[in-house]
Amino acid sequence: MRNVWLVVKREYLERVRTRAFVIFTLLMPALVGAMVFVPAKLAGSKSGGTRHVVVVASDASLGEGVRRELQDKSGADEQNRDSADRTNVVATTYKVDVNTAPGEDLRQRLVADVSAGNIDGFVWLTDEAITARKFRYSTKNANDFVEGSAIRNAVSAALMKQQLSAHGVSAVEAENMLRRISMDTIRVDKGQESKPTSTIAFLLPFLLMMMIYMTVLLYGVAVMRSVLEEKTNRVVEVLLSSITARELMAGKILGVGAVGLTQILIWVVLGGVFSAPTMVAMRPYLADLQMPVTVYVFFPVFFVLGYMLYSTMYAGVASMVNSEDEAQQMQWPIILPLILCTVFAMAVIRQPNSQLAFWTSMFPLTAPIVMFVRIVSQQPPMWQIGLSVAILVVTIYGLMSLCSRIFRVGILMYGKRPTLPELLKWLKYSG
Repeated sequence: MRNVWLVVKREYLERVRTRAFVIFTLLMPALVGAMVFVPAKLAGSKSGGTRHVVVVASDASLGEGVRRELQDKSGADEQNRDSADRTNVVATTYKVDVNTAPGEDLRQRLVADVSAGNIDGFVWLTDEAITARKFRYSTKNANDFVEGSAIRNAVSAALMKQQLSAHGVSAVEAENMLRRISMDTIRVDKGQESKPTSTIAFLLPFLLMMMIYMTVLLYGVAVMRSVLEEKTNRVVEVLLSSITARELMAGKILGVGAVGLTQILIWVVLGGVFSAPTMVAMRPYLADLQMPVTVYVFFPVFFVLGYMLYSTMYAGVASMVNSEDEAQQMQWPIILPLILCTVFAMAVIRQPNSQLAFWTSMFPLTAPIVMFVRIVSQQPPMWQIGLSVAILVVTIYGLMSLCSRIFRVGILMYGKRPTLPELLKWLKYSG
């Protein structure tokens, strides 16, 4: 155990003291923050101001209906602006002119006005467009999907209200009929109803799964490169004179893993500090998000088990090859189960107690991610969680024994990449 600790200490200090570690650890949160918050800031900061739109309609009542819908939207935007941070959201208001004499001369004149910037756009609602259920909105910025959606919704609502009115439905009744119905989803667990779960609660298992996936992949490759580096530098031949292959591999896995956990801990602390104001602002949206205590307990458990499982496999790959190019080619069988986890994720989130969810949470190469996704979505019986953990522990021990035997012979082998019969011979030699 002392030799393992010495390797862990060497691997940890050697990486933590590097300038690259410090720069990457501090730069990554800033980079992620820029990628997440800057687009959100730009998206939240609407272009605002007043949009001048001309509605050309053969039916005057329909044109007036579109005007009312756009003006109602302007009022709703203003209310949202008042209830939100005034420095971040600028309300969009619409100035709408209605023209009831469509014709080619008018269309050409409006096109010229849009080009000159006199108006922002015009809606072409002729009788033919209404019959075909397809109208035109001409504007300079045709890629502004927010404004395009607002215009389309206004026209659709105005047309529906007009048709309902023709059948004797009053404006108030039509408004109530077209009002969107909201829904609260209640979770029933063990005979108890919990508070409504929000969309964030639905996405959380997927987000946490991706966090485990990326971290395991990143630091598993780091273990592989660490083993490969010492093998190519022939330093390992000196190390094996005073330490066993199993101790060396275990020390590398734990040492590089400690580096990864240190980085993650720093990122979590920095993320918590810098996102605190945002979390306060989002408190109303997070009020419905309830996480059971088991989620916080089992996340580090399955994270560590998943890391050790894949790091052991990566170390075994590194002991077989002679260059990083060969290692990149041979790591695909290791990455494939991780990719399958992302493929199965949505099905598991929707039906966490299905046969697919059960067996993939028991299969050791997919268990660290799938079982945790099941725990977040709908906690399975404790015996299933315990069985999954036991399978992982036994698999990790077996793989470490197997890979250490390959490691013992492979680190001293140079030349071509070994074939399967040669690997079997290595296992026989090391036995």
